[in-house]
Amino acid sequence: MLFFMLQKFPNIKRVVINDINSNLTGAYQAIKDDPKGLIYCLKSIEKHYSSILDYEEQKVYFLEMRRRFNQERLTQLEKTAILIFLNRTCFNGLYRENAKGYFNVPFGRYVNPTICNEELIYADSDLLNQYDVKILTGDFKQTEREITNNELHFFYFDPPYRPLSTTSSFNTYVKEEFGDNEQKALAYFCRMISNNHNVLWMLSNSDCSAKNPDDKFFEEIYDGFNINRVYAVRAINANPTKRGKLTELLISNFSKQEEHNMTAEEIIEMPEYKDDFLFEYGSVSNDIFSTSKYKKDIAKTKNYKAGVFYHANGGSLGCGLGQGLYLGKDLMALYNFYNGEGEFGDEVVEYYGTPKFADLVLPSIYETFENEAVKLFGKQENNNHLRMLTLKKGFDGIRYFDPYTTGEEFVLFNTDKVKKVRTIKAENICVKVV
Repeated sequence: MLFFMLQKFPNIKRVVINDINSNLTGAYQAIKDDPKGLIYCLKSIEKHYSSILDYEEQKVYFLEMRRRFNQERLTQLEKTAILIFLNRTCFNGLYRENAKGYFNVPFGRYVNPTICNEELIYADSDLLNQYDVKILTGDFKQTEREITNNELHFFYFDPPYRPLSTTSSFNTYVKEEFGDNEQKALAYFCRMISNNHNVLWMLSNSDCSAKNPDDKFFEEIYDGFNINRVYAVRAINANPTKRGKLTELLISNFSKQEEHNMTAEEIIEMPEYKDDFLFEYGSVSNDIFSTSKYKKDIAKTKNYKAGVFYHANGGSLGCGLGQGLYLGKDLMALYNFYNGEGEFGDEVVEYYGTPKFADLVLPSIYETFENEAVKLFGKQENNNHLRMLTLKKGFDGIRYFDPYTTGEEFVLFNTDKVKKVRTIKAENICVKVV
């Protein structure tokens, strides 16, 4: 449903649809590639079905079409046409499969159902082609490969809803089960892609704690993310008394983005950095934030160049936080850094890629991470224990905040993820900045 709202957002460049149900994704492909042929097939079915006036005979025809859909070798157009017919004539318009992967929803009772909506099919086909939609079939994890550099991405996940009670065990529409383990795997996946700062995501699911206050399943696996409750209308339920309004969860990393993508100016004003400023500037008065040295040293978000990171390399991968590529993000801050006091490297590394950075920008999170690293690996020379824990957790590097130099910083430990690296003189970057 979300996809068909995209015409309201003209700046979208690329769309990917993924589902584990090959019948659904095949239908999308058929509508995209051959709407005229699909309409021809549907009109033929509609004409035959409308000529059958007896309910029992309609049911027999429905069961025969369901058998063909499940057991016969059909072209994609034929299969999609029958799928649409079954959807328009089955009980409550449900889609459900048994353990063999067979569609098993019983016949419904409708008077003159619309089987071929020609106008809608053409409109859907136009939209699918307008964005040249890429249609995938498979597990949600494969969508990570669609993340590209220098683009803002939005993921919407619509998994099978978790049952609200033990007696309501239905948790999937296809033969593949989607239980608590799969829900946790999805939550982990969401955490992974959240470490790419160009990725936003949202998902919907059932509000289990509204039914049972002790059931904090989603609150626990999505701890730290934005969880909102919204009213939704349930029109499909075997028990009519359970249809109507109830709350559902909308979970997203939007608020997490706001928290962890703070500007350098915002971070530096946090109480955690009060001592750092006292040490560096000799004052923590309100005036400090307007001093020229503060303005010179601190990274400014407006100077960020998306997807490109720079820092003094000094001809090696050595840095103060284990063996890795020491990276900055703000060109103006680096200009100030290189032209200020002290000894700095005379080279800058420019790289393009989509590595995953563990977000340690808040001092409390950084400290917790470092303590865990020391506990697991001991205090390593050159803080190498941080690199070891980062790679163990499946990240390629860390993002943190340095109030003394360029503000937001990155250390890339897994240089295999870099697509392109070139070394240039720092003064050349400075000339560009000026």
